[in-house]
Amino acid sequence: MNIKILMLALLLFAASCGMHKTSEHSQNKPSKYMYELAINQSKAGQHQTFLDTRAKFVEVLGQQDETLNEGKWQPFFTVVPDLQLDNILIGMTHWNSLEGFGSTAARLLPQKEARDYFASFNPLAYALLQTVDGEPFDFETIKKEGLVVEFAIRKGKSTDAFGEKRETFFKSLENHDGYKFAREFIVYKLNEDSVPKLAENTQAVIIVWENAEKFQTAATPIFGSKKYEEFAANLEVETYFATSPTP
Repeated sequence: MNIKILMLALLLFAASCGMHKTSEHSQNKPSKYMYELAINQSKAGQHQTFLDTRAKFVEVLGQQDETLNEGKWQPFFTVVPDLQLDNILIGMTHWNSLEGFGSTAARLLPQKEARDYFASFNPLAYALLQTVDGEPFDFETIKKEGLVVEFAIRKGKSTDAFGEKRETFFKSLENHDGYKFAREFIVYKLNEDSVPKLAENTQAVIIVWENAEKFQTAATPIFGSKKYEEFAANLEVETYFATSPTP
């Protein structure tokens, strides 16, 4: 996406945030907090510029009252063939609310730090997340050195895609050494008018493992299991990365 188009979309997104305080999915269990997920790949020959400008932008971001936490993760595995991983970073920002995100974006995006940073990468995935259960998510639990953190966004092929078979599969993960926890999130995306909309029948998940060795030991039996096959059969995986937290 052209950087000017992307920034315009986000500015329009920011301006519209106040008009979308809840969604059909979240009305019963509203979540005060918002988690911004951005997966970006540096442009050819600009990786150091990407890292440098990102650091400056994050420094400014961290000074805003609306931001509660921030972190980044380096992917080491994905399902997309031939995708170069060493120039990709996954970033998450914990916001105090959707409205807080919107007002801060409108304030920061025109600034030099944001313009320089946004010009250095190509966006691979972008979403705003709220917990499905409406409960707070302890952001620090996915930032500890040595963990493996899986990020995935999946669209259900059926209305019950995240129902019983999902519960059965994730319950089975508890049988594997090194599995810590998983959290599901409602997903908001920009529509064709650059307005945030609930992505219907779509959820993001974060799955956390104690370390890379235990994750890799568990991966083969998990992906070959009947429980996984039955759950995955009802999904279209839009984004998947296994990652390590990075300073």
